[in-house]
Amino acid sequence: MANQPNRQDDLRQLLEGLKLGGMATVFADLALKAAKEGLSHEAYLFELAKHEEDQRAQRRIMRLLRAAGLPAASTSP
Repeated sequence: MANQPNRQDDLRQLLEGLKLGGMATVFADLALKAAKEGLSHEAYLFELAKHEEDQRAQRRIMRLLRAAGLPAASTSP
């Protein structure tokens, strides 16, 4: 399977080009997990899309917090 690393690189570049960076970082690990757990293609795709959604929500929250200009949260009582 010497062709697989090139395909993974190509897919990673494609996903990044489509602005799906969250998917690009985890697709290979999730594919391995899906294969081990016997997940369907749809379940794998759902997990991949869910990860992208979660990453975007995290970035949005961070962006809004920075824009709000609130002081950094203190961890000491």
